[in-house]
Amino acid sequence: MSHPTILALSTGVPAARYAQMDIAEYFIALQRKESRRTRAMRLIFERSGVGFRHFVTDELFFKDERSTRERNDLYMEAAVPLGEETIRRGLDAAGIAPQAIDDLIVVSCTGFAIPGLDLHLAARLGMRPDLQRSCVLGMGCYGAFPGLLRARQSVRSQPGRLALVLALELCSVHMQFDDSTENVVSSALFSDGAGMVVVGEHEADSPYPRLIESATFCAYNTFEHMSFSIADTGFRMYLSSYVPELLGAQIAPFIDGLLAKAGLTRADVTHWGIHPGGTTIIEHVQSSLCLTDKQVEVSYHTLHEYGNMSSATILFVLDYIQRCNKPQSGDYGVLMAFGPGLTMEGLLVRW
Repeated sequence: MSHPTILALSTGVPAARYAQMDIAEYFIALQRKESRRTRAMRLIFERSGVGFRHFVTDELFFKDERSTRERNDLYMEAAVPLGEETIRRGLDAAGIAPQAIDDLIVVSCTGFAIPGLDLHLAARLGMRPDLQRSCVLGMGCYGAFPGLLRARQSVRSQPGRLALVLALELCSVHMQFDDSTENVVSSALFSDGAGMVVVGEHEADSPYPRLIESATFCAYNTFEHMSFSIADTGFRMYLSSYVPELLGAQIAPFIDGLLAKAGLTRADVTHWGIHPGGTTIIEHVQSSLCLTDKQVEVSYHTLHEYGNMSSATILFVLDYIQRCNKPQSGDYGVLMAFGPGLTMEGLLVRW
């Protein structure tokens, strides 16, 4: 069986880039009440592994309390041009016209509108009126994986089809200002960014990998450990301190099961793309899978340079592998991400 292949890859971020400790001081200054936990909050930001983040919000946006509607309005205002720019860059680099795309799959959990991003982007890009559209909403950090699987199914369904996946998140519009540990941790991690891929039939000269196998696992008794709930002032992110331990306990059999589908073991994998949900998550996954520091460097680099961009982050990880690790023909790679559920998604790729 011929495996669908990534034919284009592009990432994009808002223009404004902030140093992590500048964000920390901004966050502390905007506490809605006097806090005795200033030192503790600074330490959480310092130890997050994040060095810089890109935001669509600026220092003036949160001077006043912002409603969910105001935050969502900013999401749509900023998401459409960022998505368009990211898609155009990827299509232009691959020499693919927007009109050649048969399926558009948009992934996001940080904003919502009807008509949605899919329709706005299709119109601005001049895509065909018979374009097939899908939206993957509310799935959090692993959302790009269902998007990629939908693209793979589309390409397999009919010869010559091209499917475009855009994962776009603007987490900064939902920043909350209270000193609870869970909120401070979330505020120290999440950021804004977008990534796109085009998936099509296998092309021997494509520099990008084929999509070989996938796996999903959800622990239905862990819903309370990771959530993203709607409040009057935006979405509230909750990340339990137990998440890294839960992942560490289950990730090895999950990844081994994914590899077994292709008759492989961990020793056959050259490139490891771990979603950098935080330093402790990377550490627990590294330990459980017995990976070297070099094998997880891509995840630490992405976390440091961009923060956690939810569903878009794994495409930044893949882009780094592509540009800096220079995969060779025949190399295997494993991409993985984690999110509410507690859900694990894995994808085996081969260059």
